[in-house]
Amino acid sequence: MAEARALTRRRSVWQKTKDFLAAHTISSMGGLLFLFFAIFLLWPSIMVLVKSVYGPEGFTLEYYKAFVDKGYYYQSLYNTLLLGLIVTLLCLGITFCFIYMTTRGPTYLRTPLKVFALLPLITPSYMYALSLIILLGRNGIITKALNLSWSIYGFPGCIIAQTMAYIPLAYLITESTMISLNPNLEESAANLGATEGKILRSITIPLLAPGLLKAALIVFAQTITAFGNIELLRGRVPFLAPDAYIMVVGAEHDLNMSSVLSTFLILLCVVVFIVQNYLLRGGGYATILGKPVTAEPKRMGPGILIPMLAVCSIACVFVVLTFGVVAVGAFTKLIGINNELTLLHILDMTCNPAIINSVKISLLTGLFGAMMGLLLAYVIVRGKFRGRAALEAMVLVAFAFPGTAMGIGYILAFNRPPLLLTGTFIILALNSLVRMLAVGVEAGISKLQQLSIEVEEASLNLGAGIITTFRRIVFPIIFPAFIYGFLYVFIRTMKTLSALIFLVSPGNPMFSIYIFDKTYDGELGRASAASLKLMVIVGACVALLQYLSKWTGLSVTRKA
Repeated sequence: MAEARALTRRRSVWQKTKDFLAAHTISSMGGLLFLFFAIFLLWPSIMVLVKSVYGPEGFTLEYYKAFVDKGYYYQSLYNTLLLGLIVTLLCLGITFCFIYMTTRGPTYLRTPLKVFALLPLITPSYMYALSLIILLGRNGIITKALNLSWSIYGFPGCIIAQTMAYIPLAYLITESTMISLNPNLEESAANLGATEGKILRSITIPLLAPGLLKAALIVFAQTITAFGNIELLRGRVPFLAPDAYIMVVGAEHDLNMSSVLSTFLILLCVVVFIVQNYLLRGGGYATILGKPVTAEPKRMGPGILIPMLAVCSIACVFVVLTFGVVAVGAFTKLIGINNELTLLHILDMTCNPAIINSVKISLLTGLFGAMMGLLLAYVIVRGKFRGRAALEAMVLVAFAFPGTAMGIGYILAFNRPPLLLTGTFIILALNSLVRMLAVGVEAGISKLQQLSIEVEEASLNLGAGIITTFRRIVFPIIFPAFIYGFLYVFIRTMKTLSALIFLVSPGNPMFSIYIFDKTYDGELGRASAASLKLMVIVGACVALLQYLSKWTGLSVTRKA
């Protein structure tokens, strides 16, 4: 009798648990996802902040005092901000020329210019450093041909490489804003006698301002936290992200000071995030009139066409040179010094373990990233619990989080039990997963907003559980967002460098780190061949991504 009562009580508790989970499935998923981000985003961030104020003798502000007192660190912060400002201004100027030419310029130029603007998407950003070293390094092709005493190292190289690296990003962000502008407004101004310059200053640029400002904030945040190009081209000029890296892997091994530098990077990115997502919320202009509008392509005057075409042409030349020298470098013994053709670099198999490891990590991250992205999107859109906004904010913060700070945070947070992950593939996958979920989440949200909740309510009313409803009805409809998120995370993981370079263990190389190391060591042939292989892999994924973008109507130019 006592056994029957105990069994009934256990069944009752289990049934109550099942009933509670069935009634609060979305809230429970939201809680688990919040816990995931608390462990793998907030906890590493807290560890970086704690390490910056905690020394062998306990709490101290000596490291911040050293930052203020030592001119080197102050100069590093100043250089980082200055680089971010210069690159942002140059990138926006060049991007505006591309945007205007591809939407308002001669029809025959629009597609080629758009291709050149987006072509660098298939390359790792630090490939610009590789091409600049080949062309304008101390033994570069142009340096030797013109007998130049000046080299690319320092501010000039960093500015050129970073500007070219982020033109595709700025283009993607501002393109949709430019396309949405009603061209009849410009036509009306022209019919009233306004010059092209006046139309640009008074109508086009002011209406495009929200998109430009958003692009400016994202490019600035990406530039100040960049690592690859800066480390390869900075020479002896100090910058925050490379200095934080050197303090971890160099002779000093000063995690405290590295955490101080990372804290400044985190604070700068938080400021950018607040400005973008709160102070600028709702900032925009409505120019859609509610009915289709058509406008004949207006012929651009030479006063606008020639300067913009010149700017675009210079940028296109840089893109062609970058791809050209890397392609040639992959098939020559040492480009610029020994130009004898060879297949040794392409047939070199030493990079194969790095390729295999990167593909494994990227596939794993892409699969779980796409799955978690859809779950997060469903929880954010359909959930009614408190904290949904905070959960979405954490996803977006992770997207803009400095890779250097994230790498250091993972070293500090997961190098001891109960979560001893350092040196494993799991830590690489988790780091990439947390940082790259945002695009999959936003793609899922955009799809869910097109799905009427009445469809799900009908399924629930007919007796299906929420999990069955999601599996049988919701998931098939938003499946394109799953594919889109998978491919995006896969591509970004293949190319990422700044965080993984802290976490990779000896004997388990990653492809992006292999290319960086070969460039750093001056093995330009192997670096070029590896870059070419990476471009082929990523290029195939980008082609598939663009096809899916047209098929699904999704775009990475939304909030993420």
